[in-house]
Amino acid sequence: MKKMNVLIATAALAFPLAFTAPLAASASTQTVQTTQAANKTTYKYTIAKNGTNFFSKAKVYHTKDAAPTLYKASIGADSPSFTLTKKGKLKAATTYYVTKSVKTAATKTTKSKTFFYVKGHGWVAASALTAGQFKQAD
Repeated sequence: MKKMNVLIATAALAFPLAFTAPLAASASTQTVQTTQAANKTTYKYTIAKNGTNFFSKAKVYHTKDAAPTLYKASIGADSPSFTLTKKGKLKAATTYYVTKSVKTAATKTTKSKTFFYVKGHGWVAASALTAGQFKQAD
């Protein structure tokens, strides 16, 4: 009796597998439309010696009329590399809090740049932010 139960259970489990192979073969012959991810621009930098700074208390900065580009960063663990990928834009005329800064090393073709980490958003070029809280002009 026990062998009969094992045989029935095996047949019940194998039954769906018998029909999935032909369906999988027919599914692979159909054309599938895929959407490609948008071209994301990446920038690679080398972090300058003593170029990182983590603020114990967040510093206040604001954006002016222009909306600066926001980046997602990958920081190398074994090498001083800093790779930025475009993520979006910050809102113009808004106050933000900066918790980290990274200064990149200058090369023959580029000057050194500083990037700030805007808390909860991502990395922004320091030249795009102004120190202090945003105040609406009268």
